[in-house]
Amino acid sequence: MSQKLVGLQVGRALAALSVAYFHSWHVTMQFPPDTAYPIPLLRDYGELGVHFFFTISGFVICMVVTSPRFAISSFVTQRFFRIWPLWIGTSIVYLYLTRYLGRGPNQTIGAFFYSLTLLPTEGNPFYDVGWSLQHEVAFYLAAALIVPRLGTYALIAFLSLCAMADHTLSLPWYLHQYFSFYPYFVAGILAFLVHPRAGRAGVVAPLVAGFMLLWLLPRPFYPLPMFCLLIGLANFKPRTVFGEVLVALGDASYSIYLIHVLVFYYVYIHLRPPLPPLWSQEPMRYGALIVVCFLALASWRFFERPMILFGHRLSKPRNQQSRAA
Repeated sequence: MSQKLVGLQVGRALAALSVAYFHSWHVTMQFPPDTAYPIPLLRDYGELGVHFFFTISGFVICMVVTSPRFAISSFVTQRFFRIWPLWIGTSIVYLYLTRYLGRGPNQTIGAFFYSLTLLPTEGNPFYDVGWSLQHEVAFYLAAALIVPRLGTYALIAFLSLCAMADHTLSLPWYLHQYFSFYPYFVAGILAFLVHPRAGRAGVVAPLVAGFMLLWLLPRPFYPLPMFCLLIGLANFKPRTVFGEVLVALGDASYSIYLIHVLVFYYVYIHLRPPLPPLWSQEPMRYGALIVVCFLALASWRFFERPMILFGHRLSKPRNQQSRAA
């Protein structure tokens, strides 16, 4: 990603860590109810990290498909190696954990293999966190087909019409699931369009506005604060060690998202009475989160990034590959 937009990686890190914390109750659920001390804001609103992922995707994918060098064949190849290798790998690990070490979803092996495609399902896929990837893939396809031919505003119109249909028509479950999140992609697209002129807004003002709107507005209007937060982060340039750590975690955010459930579930199925002391719940929660981050960073370096680079090499025209060789 361009250095001037490295703040988006910070946004990805915060989104992934928020979702991971939101799900971290799995680590403590074996203990008596109400004996843990979660962070209230993340406990109640950490799920919004997924919504922010959708908003970032609206921004980034439009940046890709509006490039003069965009080619749909290269785009499909690169997106495949960006999404599917880690998705398939973590799904297989989840299958092993649930079928051989604990209780898993009541679905057939056929449903498992179908869910690997990330095609629409009636309900969540076998590895349930993949529901958001189904949304991402559908958005990638729409952006790649519409924007190069009809422009960015046509994509906004298409997504907006789908969102309106969700409020006016009785739709199948999976279409309702897709269309209900399209306003977040639209918010990201609008942030992409205004970003060249939004530099003067700086970082603090959009972030403050975004958090205030999250506090003041009901959930149907959350795409607006997501737009503000994305504008602020797009203008952000990390200059501290902590900022660089967040950028590194942003690189590994996809791994954080797919791995955290595996770690939490592993802790859950191995935590049996007699339980440790009650005070150990929060250290266990944060210890599991630290393990998630280390595994995700390793996944990024040794698996995810090599797969992405391989996809980029495959997507190059043959004449460029010959010159590179």
